[in-house]
Amino acid sequence: MQFKDLNLREELLRAVSEMGYDEPSEIQSQAIPVLLDQRDIIGMSQTGSGKTAAFGLPLLNQLEPLDNRKTKALILCPTRELCLQVAGEMRKYSQYLPGIRVVSVYGGQEISKQIQDIKRGSDIVVATPGRLLDHLRRRTLRLDNCSTVVLDEADEMLNMGFLDDIKDVFSQLPEERQTVLFSATMPKEIRELAEEILNDPAHVKVKNKTLTVESIEQIAYQVQPRQKMELMVQLLELYDFKSTLVFCNTKKMVDELTSYLNKEGYKAMALHGDIRQERRTSIMNQFKNKDFNLLVATDVAARGIDVDRLDLVINYDLPQENEYYVHRIGRTGRAGESGVAISFYSPRQEFVLKGLEKLTKQDIARRDLPSQRELSDLTVKLVEKEVQDGLLSAADKSQHVISELLSLGYSREELLFGLVSKLVGENSMKSLEPVKKAGRREGGKRNFVTISIGLGRKHGIKPGNLIAGIADSTGIRGDDIGKIKISERSSTVEIPKGEEKMVIETLSQTKINGKIPYVSIVKAERSDRGERSDRRSRKPRSRKG
Repeated sequence: MQFKDLNLREELLRAVSEMGYDEPSEIQSQAIPVLLDQRDIIGMSQTGSGKTAAFGLPLLNQLEPLDNRKTKALILCPTRELCLQVAGEMRKYSQYLPGIRVVSVYGGQEISKQIQDIKRGSDIVVATPGRLLDHLRRRTLRLDNCSTVVLDEADEMLNMGFLDDIKDVFSQLPEERQTVLFSATMPKEIRELAEEILNDPAHVKVKNKTLTVESIEQIAYQVQPRQKMELMVQLLELYDFKSTLVFCNTKKMVDELTSYLNKEGYKAMALHGDIRQERRTSIMNQFKNKDFNLLVATDVAARGIDVDRLDLVINYDLPQENEYYVHRIGRTGRAGESGVAISFYSPRQEFVLKGLEKLTKQDIARRDLPSQRELSDLTVKLVEKEVQDGLLSAADKSQHVISELLSLGYSREELLFGLVSKLVGENSMKSLEPVKKAGRREGGKRNFVTISIGLGRKHGIKPGNLIAGIADSTGIRGDDIGKIKISERSSTVEIPKGEEKMVIETLSQTKINGKIPYVSIVKAERSDRGERSDRRSRKPRSRKG
């Protein structure tokens, strides 16, 4: 089956084709016909199976922009990262549909900017639950005309404490609507929610596939974004591989990284969608022919690259879809050869690596950043190479210069020391600053800082409100939040150590249950060796009086 067999509009087929897709994935081929028939659906599939297109294409297929520019479709996502990703995909799919506007609404961004975006027209709103409720309470967004609603990664929203928020949102939606629910798992709470919000849904389930990459050594370095380029150069020198493919998520980053590597003396070339097709073909052929050994590319542009003995793949950015990770690293270690895949990740992306390990059923080795000793040894090798190159150059001219310098009173030791010092300065590499492990110490301990939030029972606050408010606005997962205590007028919450400044600044501008709280630090640190009980597994005690 191909996309052209799915009765989609020509404008959508053109966009999908230009994105490099011809055949729908299993979830797409099953879900799209059902959704085109206007039925509700429960879709079960793992991350990376192509579910954004599975619900996004039929949604766009039936959408016509109206003069009133009121919201006609709503997509709920658990995190701002996924919110931005889904909104970006929807814009790509709708690029040839005139007048369709996609607006993203999430915590951590100035709400005034989002209000302006909504006022200009919002055919499709992609939102996190907490910030969406904020707009609904302000009446800056109305859902009266919303005919399609999608819950993406419903189980993850449940894990982050958004269940009450989701129910609140659905209480403000028209009863006549098409509802789509996608979830990787189907716990009891999701089944009960589905019974409440869906009408005679069709069930579509894609069996999880075990994606194996046994011949590939998978390595990950935790690094701050500002350190990535420097780490990149260090690893290229340390690993010294012959053919390397580097993946970035955006065209802008591809260009910036390629420019930086060229300035550092590497012969690197860029490959992305803004480069003309003839030029892209030429670059890929040069890479296959080993005319250069370092290619920096986006996922779409790299489709079709099949290079013999590609020994290193670097995920400069972790992919936005887990399935892309397997496609990326699968380009190395082919034909019985071994390969290496290196990924850069931030402290907050640890959960993404765990998801990749679950998907591939293989461990990803976390490595420390290169030590000063390793970099010093590398400097010796680089200087040695320069010396060897010098010994192969014009000896007669060099001997003349040495004789002249000796006649000026320099000793051979001084000449040697001065020239080697210059080479060391040109080839030495600084050790990167250690990356803070957010909320964790050695031995599996979690370190927490207690913050006070000026909202309590009087303000209708429940643990779920606080978990959802923090998760929505800061990106911290609900599972990484410690103990919560709610009193009459205030609450205390344990958050991962190292994140307190960001959390306080963000929460101080974020509404929780309709109110912006005063937030401050209460206690500097608490250590937890993993004995913390799961607060959601226990029923809250009833409070009297």
